[in-house]
Amino acid sequence: MTGSSTEVEERCRRIRTRVLERLHAATASHLGTNMSMVEILAAIYTVTDVARISVGASDRDRVVISKGHSAAATYAALEEFGILSTKLMDTYHQSGSLLAGHVSHGVPGVEHSTGALGHGLSVALGMAIAQRSLRQDGRVFCVCGDGEMQEGSVWEALLLWRHLGLSNLVLLVDHNRISSITRTHDVIAMDPPATRFEGLGFIAQTVDGHDVEEIIAAILAALVGDRPTVIVCETVKGKGVSFAEHEPIWHYRSLTDELLVTALKDVAGGMVL
Repeated sequence: MTGSSTEVEERCRRIRTRVLERLHAATASHLGTNMSMVEILAAIYTVTDVARISVGASDRDRVVISKGHSAAATYAALEEFGILSTKLMDTYHQSGSLLAGHVSHGVPGVEHSTGALGHGLSVALGMAIAQRSLRQDGRVFCVCGDGEMQEGSVWEALLLWRHLGLSNLVLLVDHNRISSITRTHDVIAMDPPATRFEGLGFIAQTVDGHDVEEIIAAILAALVGDRPTVIVCETVKGKGVSFAEHEPIWHYRSLTDELLVTALKDVAGGMVL
């Protein structure tokens, strides 16, 4: 489905490269959280019908990126899959650009503005309810961060979702174990997260969040099942960049010219996947 492993690797490498270039050009932050979810995005947009997303069909698949501060990776993935133009991507985080530092509605392929964490799953659930009510075939995919899972609104949405039993919604959790500037377990310990979801009656799959094929297999299994499914993607914050991996400070730091060179060499050198 995704092509050869080399093609998948190259696709993710291109996304990471674009993230680094645009973050540096904009003197922007959130490098770590953008890098951790590249394969998750690649898997989602491989499964979706991107042609129907790009034209905005009413029964299209919908993707809600609830961890909205991962805008650079989201936009780079949309560019890679032909939904967002390179010309627009080159304006990321610049004055007057549609592409803000948090995912914003109005950008091609973006369903909802996020960044005030904890809201995306509720919106995605509403979309899934509407799809079912209208008897449409579209699926809804939502990506949350593990730090975001500490928001009470997420659990309200989970409870309603489980009550309704909707299987046309899939939640993927970017489990990189770092919340903003500290470790998630130092704020609210929820490991292993799959047991939390199973306790509510969900099917919970735990996958390698940097293996596109494994994520796709989990998504496809979720879509043919008859129970709501949460996919916990085990990831590394800052994946592929030697000085940023597992380092909380790279939630906020910006790339210098010298560090950009190092990061680009890391990504080009085959550290990904």
